[in-house]
Amino acid sequence: MKFINYINNTLKDNRNFRISLLFVCIVLIGFREPALLLHPRLWAEEGCVFYQFALHHSVYKIFTTAHVGYLTLFNSLVSAMQAKVFSVENAAVVSTYIGFFIQLIPIYIILFSKNKFWDNPLKKMLCVLMITIVMAPELMLNTTNSHFIFGLITFLIMIVSTNKISKIKKYFFRTLLFIGALTGPASMLIAPVFLLKAYHQKSKEKYIQALIIIICAISQLTVILYAIFYNNTYNRLSTHNYKHTLYAFFVDNFSTLPHTSTSYLHIILFFLGICFGVFMAVLYVFIFIKNRPDTNYLIALISILIVGTFSTLGSLNMEGSPRYGYIPTCIFIILLINESFKLNRYKIKYITSFALLICLLTNTAYYRYGMRNVYKADYPKWVDEVAKWRIDSTYSPRVHPGSDAGQCVKL
Repeated sequence: MKFINYINNTLKDNRNFRISLLFVCIVLIGFREPALLLHPRLWAEEGCVFYQFALHHSVYKIFTTAHVGYLTLFNSLVSAMQAKVFSVENAAVVSTYIGFFIQLIPIYIILFSKNKFWDNPLKKMLCVLMITIVMAPELMLNTTNSHFIFGLITFLIMIVSTNKISKIKKYFFRTLLFIGALTGPASMLIAPVFLLKAYHQKSKEKYIQALIIIICAISQLTVILYAIFYNNTYNRLSTHNYKHTLYAFFVDNFSTLPHTSTSYLHIILFFLGICFGVFMAVLYVFIFIKNRPDTNYLIALISILIVGTFSTLGSLNMEGSPRYGYIPTCIFIILLINESFKLNRYKIKYITSFALLICLLTNTAYYRYGMRNVYKADYPKWVDEVAKWRIDSTYSPRVHPGSDAGQCVKL
């Protein structure tokens, strides 16, 4: 404990400290797979759904069509920019670097705001490094899955106090909430807890934020329910395997360990994953009971449960995936970090510290290795694919991962 106090006393939470940490996170993101920045690609629906549609339709159609069973405002903004402003050759550059920018926003919010969960330099450092390292490979440097990052952004904005924040930051946060809630279900799921937070804090700005998220969430929910009952292209809530769903619930939302959506096929990984997931779920319950009088803790813990449950149920075939567990994992890690710094008579801080260490070591070891699931050197490079199209106009450039004939863009 003396060593930790020494570090906190040595570090100063000033502008230089924050900018340095931001730079470290930028390097970490780029280091995970530099080829994605050197040779930008379109990832799955980013190309074969959103960009392809934007190329052949009006701006009005781009913003009024729900492609994947829910509203995707952010994807519409990006694809409209790609199709109507930039050349075909630069389409992948636009989405890749915008995806990079979105990954930095949760880091920015933690670094440049105050909250009891990161109220000293070491806590802040651990929070930003951990949410960077545990990011699912599927979320890296693309806009297809940005709605999961927007879900974390929504949670962070919710818990950050609105007292003494600048006017620019107020409108920036409002814009993020608006875009996030209309870009997939992740942000929408936090809406009920946002109301609780606004009621507890009782500030005008927090009520405005809650109003934005509630109105957008109702719009999003309407589209989702319509899609499920009348046009369920992705068979959500209809195809499932109870064993896989149970596994996904505990491993995605509680274990904090890196994994793939098919790890249940390997009996050892399945066993280790489910055991550690159940252990962490028990730890979650203990933390819930111990901290239930603390509204800030209660809000965070309820957010984990709501987002985790509905993300698993709403996932494809209810089988989960690392991307579905990103928000609950990040919230849980932030709580574990805070618990590890508490001074109390319970030994819980030693358990949480151990869990954090396991999380840090396994995710660090997996950091680059895990990218094999979403990137390989022989995956199609967008610039090369467009060059083929320039030679033969009947050719359809392929997008990542390019493993089947449908993963291409008909220009």
